[in-house]
Amino acid sequence: MRRLLVAVCLAALVAVPSTAHAQVDLGGQLSWGDDADFGIGGRVVLGLPFEQVPLEVIGTFDYFFPDEGPGGADVTYWELNANIVYRIPVRVPMLTPYAGTGINIAHVSVDTDGVDASDTEVGINLLGGAKYDAGPVTPFAELRFELDGGEQFVLSLGVLFNVGPGL
Repeated sequence: MRRLLVAVCLAALVAVPSTAHAQVDLGGQLSWGDDADFGIGGRVVLGLPFEQVPLEVIGTFDYFFPDEGPGGADVTYWELNANIVYRIPVRVPMLTPYAGTGINIAHVSVDTDGVDASDTEVGINLLGGAKYDAGPVTPFAELRFELDGGEQFVLSLGVLFNVGPGL
């Protein structure tokens, strides 16, 4: 499964015509994970310039603020995500729903009584969301289910700002 996902992502990037320009959006997000509580982060969205297949690559970083661990341990948790999504065509002009999959890297470290322990795991994301294209600021909402890696359900809300063409 992981090899297939990597192959699809690489094929999508290789197939991009060198003269085409993709759209780039940057933004911030607030996230809530059912295991990691509240988080803040950033997002970059790269709209791939395919004429027939509307794809986007979404990269996110979230720093979560989990509750204390057992015995008052200090817990640090963050996630890095790389996803490819399909923009679902709808008849509502400013609404852009999407669904996709990607890779999740989750890192946790625990410090208790001067003893540090940490772990980093890689997993698969299944996600869906929607953007509301309302001009220079685009609000969005996304639901992400993480298989392995973070192993949690994450809800993210935020805004994107168009920074122009990429690639």
